[in-house]
Formats: sequence, structure tokens, C-alpha cells
Amino acid sequence: MTQRRLLAAACLAIAVALLFARPAATPGPPLRDFEAYWSAGATWYARADPYERAIWNAEREVPGVDARRDELLPFIGPPATLLLWGLLGHLPYGVAAVLWWSILALSLLALVLLLIRAGGASITPFSFLATLALAVAFGPVTSDLALGQIALPALLGAVALAILADRSLAAATAGSCLAFAQPNLALALTSQLGRNRATLAIAVGAAATYVLGTLAAGPQWPLAYARAAFAHAAAERFVAIQLTPVSIAYGFGAPARGAEVVAAVAALAAIAAALAIAVRVRDPFARLAAFSVLLPFASGFFHEHNLTVAYPAAAWCALRARGSTRAIALAGTLLVAIDWLGLAQRPTGIVQSLLLAIAALCAFAALSEQRDSRINLPAAMTLAVLFAVSAWLAAHNPMPVWPDSLGPFRAVPNATVAAVWMAEQHTAGLLHADPLWALLRSFSLLGCALLAYAIARHSAYRRTESTLPDSNR
Repeated sequence: MTQRRLLAAACLAIAVALLFARPAATPGPPLRDFEAYWSAGATWYARADPYERAIWNAEREVPGVDARRDELLPFIGPPATLLLWGLLGHLPYGVAAVLWWSILALSLLALVLLLIRAGGASITPFSFLATLALAVAFGPVTSDLALGQIALPALLGAVALAILADRSLAAATAGSCLAFAQPNLALALTSQLGRNRATLAIAVGAAATYVLGTLAAGPQWPLAYARAAFAHAAAERFVAIQLTPVSIAYGFGAPARGAEVVAAVAALAAIAAALAIAVRVRDPFARLAAFSVLLPFASGFFHEHNLTVAYPAAAWCALRARGSTRAIALAGTLLVAIDWLGLAQRPTGIVQSLLLAIAALCAFAALSEQRDSRINLPAAMTLAVLFAVSAWLAAHNPMPVWPDSLGPFRAVPNATVAAVWMAEQHTAGLLHADPLWALLRSFSLLGCALLAYAIARHSAYRRTESTLPDSNR
């Protein structure tokens, strides 16, 4: 198939998926996670603590929330972001949600343009549409847009820093500030340390984040925020929606202590891989992309939408990888693009997931040189079989969805917000250790590992090729 036909197939699959194959609607407000942002802003403006149970007073007023039970959704964003959420919290929820979703959509468009540039391609209508199609077909990106998460703007900031640091210190500093809005993503900025302008931008961004946080929560906020974040991470450590080694090991049946050992080993392996990539990969953006896909292995908190951090690696590989490395990158891209856990959470959305996977496959193939614009059949067939088996198993072993499975839940009156959240997860059935759910989540982590390997392998090949005499190239 030609590149244009591949792009047309991707766009058609996306259109059918989004317009005709949508899963059954679930009750609740639009942009479910934005509910916590908006409520945190309203709570903060009312001079209450948005990191405690006072946030429920605002959340229960959000249209679509069932106030007859306690379905508190904690806020764990850094205090610096409260200045933004406070502004949005002044608006009616519906208006604020539309405004925030528009910001997310614009962030995605800007991210696509930067990624085309990072991939060394010209920005044309074709390259823009193909890269955008890959994004829309990328499960974590669509999850981020559907939930209203801040991952896309934060990722845009990190990518802008890596690409623009040598051209504009102001743009890099602004990107650094955006990246610090999501702390687990900000860890990937360590890939840029050693570049003078990038390092300065990171330092200024960190200082600005501290100052903004001080305006919102006082100078002692880092300690208070760390306590709140660690308490929430501990409450969710073994929850089935976590895409972390500790939660996956627990899901396979490992005892709590054994799962923690697995997590420690995975984190050490990720750090070792990051150090090796820092030495082998010269391209600053490629280093950022590789560090980003290693984050789930070292982070104590990672959900499906957080895998948005893998999209830059997928786009870069689609534009740059060749030969056998491209096949590895394709497999990694599809493993992360498919919302494997969603197959169990939303069995009525399996057809949509299949169509989006086909779209991701076609968009990835379209984003290549003309001579490589074909679908790698062995990789595609392997993933097709894996998807079919997984979908069948998931449909016969569905996973509960918060808060639909809470029932008439009531929290203990004096419990902390972390304790309430953990009780909600237990009541909803999400602390159940299920090997199938663990297996589905492990596919996403395997995809991240393959993308990191593909970036390192391609970069090492290019580095070796550049040292060869001209007659051997």
C-alpha cells in the first residue's frame, strides 16, 4: 500500500471507531479526572485543603457525580497548579471542562508539530495528519483526552525543552514549568542534564514551580505535598488499574513483600538502562523519548493515561526507524497503543479498540520513507492473534470500574483521604489479585521496553554508521 492509502485507511478506521463503535456510555461527569482538578481549585479558593476530604464538598456538586454515596476522587497535583485550577474553579463545571479540553486539544496539535520536527521530517499536511492519526489511535492519548488529564500539556513542555533548548531559553524554561506540573513525567527531564541551556531551563523551571507552589500553599509545601503523594501512592500500590511492576507482580499472586522486591529490581534495571541510553544516544530528543518510556518501571504511580509519555517514542520510531529495528518499534508501539486493561473494563469497546489498533498500525506504516511504507506482516499477525486471545479472555473475565461498582459506599467519618480512597478501591473490587488483569497490563510495559530498545538500537546503528569510511556506507 502507498503512504496515502495507508493514511486514508487509518483515518477511516478512526472515524468508524469514534463515531460508530463507541462502547456503552458510563454514568458520571465529562472529563472524569478533571473533576478532581476543578474541585481542587474550588476548594483551594474557599480556603480549605484540597488534599483532604474537604474536596468532596466541591466534587459532590459536579453534574453527574452521585452524591448519595461517597465517591471522593483525590487530588494529587503539585500546589503550583492550584493557581490554574483556582481560575477554572470559578467557572461552572461544564464551561471549565470545555475550556480545559480545548487546551488539551491545542497541546496535542502543538506536540504533533514538535514531534515531526524531532523526527527529522518536513511539516506537510501529510506528515501532520499521519502523526496526528497515530496520536488519536494511541490508546493512552485518547484516554488522556477523555479523562481530562494534564499529561498532554506536561508532555508538550518536556518535548519543547528537549527540542528548543538550544534555540530559545525562554521556550525551554516555559516547557520545564509545564513538565513539572506532572512530577512523574518531570523525571524524564534528567535526560537533558549536561546540556547547558537545558540544565539552566530545568533549574529555573524548578525554582518557578517552588515559587508558584509557595503562593498557593506556603513555603513548606514540598514536605506536605510529598506526604500527601506518598500516602496516595501507598493506597494505590496494589490496585489493579496501576501499570507498575509492583501492582502487576501482586496481580500475578506475589505476596506484598515479594511484589515490592520485583518493583525494586525493575526500578534498578530501568535506571541501568537509562544510564546506558544516556551514553549511547546522542540525540537529545531521542534520549528524552527513551527515558520517558522507562518511567513506568521506576515510578510508583502510573495509570493508562500516563502512558501518553510513550507517544513521542512511537512517533520518533515511526519517522526514523528502519529494517528490523522498525519491526521492533512497531510491536512496541502497538503494545502500548492498545488499551489492554480496557478490554476487561469495557468489553463493549473491544471493536473500537481493534479499529484504533488498525489505525495505529496504518499510521505507523505511513510515517516512513516510500520504500518502507508497508505493513510488517509478521509483527501485525502476531499482535492480531494476541489481541484476539486477550479480548476473548477479557470479555469472560471483566474488571470492575470505579465508581460504578461502589454501590452505596460510605466512608469512615474520621479517615484520611488516602484511607478513603483505598477503601473505595477495595469496595469497588480493584484490589483483587487477578492474573489475567496482570497479564494485560504487562503487555503495555513490554511495549515500553521494546520502544526504549528500538531507540537505543537505532541510535547505536547510526552512530556506528557515522564512523565508517565513505566507501563502506
